[in-house]
Amino acid sequence: MVEIDVYWFYWMSMVIYQLHTIPDNIPLTAVSGDLGMARVALETFGDERGRAFPKTAGAIKDVLRCINEIMPIDLVHPQAHNRMIRPVEATTLRNGLSALGAFLKDESFHNYVLCVENQRFLSAHSLVEKIESCFAADSWVTIDNTAKREFEESGKCLALERYTSSGFHALRGVEYIIRQYIKKLTGSLPLKRDWGHYIEVLKKNGAEPSLTAVLDNIRTLDRNPLMHPEDWLTIDEAIAIFAISQTAVDRLVAGIKK
Repeated sequence: MVEIDVYWFYWMSMVIYQLHTIPDNIPLTAVSGDLGMARVALETFGDERGRAFPKTAGAIKDVLRCINEIMPIDLVHPQAHNRMIRPVEATTLRNGLSALGAFLKDESFHNYVLCVENQRFLSAHSLVEKIESCFAADSWVTIDNTAKREFEESGKCLALERYTSSGFHALRGVEYIIRQYIKKLTGSLPLKRDWGHYIEVLKKNGAEPSLTAVLDNIRTLDRNPLMHPEDWLTIDEAIAIFAISQTAVDRLVAGIKK
């Protein structure tokens, strides 16, 4: 997934617009400001946008090379600014900008760009970039990094409307924390990878009944059905699993901290 700042393209088009009509034999002083602004804009294209627009990235490098030949970055001598821009330089720059526009138009048309929307009360920003904001700070600090990765994947899947995948990853995250709690209680990981076995181990080792009841409900109502290939989640079902996973995490962490 590549993050694209759409406004950057508007800004870039504004600052290079004047250069499309640069005439032959114009003093460098007359366009040095436009050339400088264009250079700043094009230099910030970056590797991230380059991944999504590789041909455009190549055209931008050509335009930057042309600008730097006309007005080198280390140009400091006052007399250098008084020279005239040669026709071949102006033509090369105009041609480079035309190629840049053509490549950007072609790649923009063929790229598949998504606008990620909020999922009910969950913001797209939180789901994609700040999943930790969906959990109590104390809980997020306590849980294992592997579980964190599962919830990060769950949030991204939910934001991209892959609801079944979101539920799958959320439940995997809960399972990792169950195993983390069992290891804390008993000193070792459970012998079997089975939620029913996990719950029995927790009960035998003094886990809170309210916690084991929540986990058993998740097991029977959500996790087990989701393991069957014919089961697909709707947006509301995926959000419900995410929400109950948040509750399970808080209760598991309370047990771990005890």
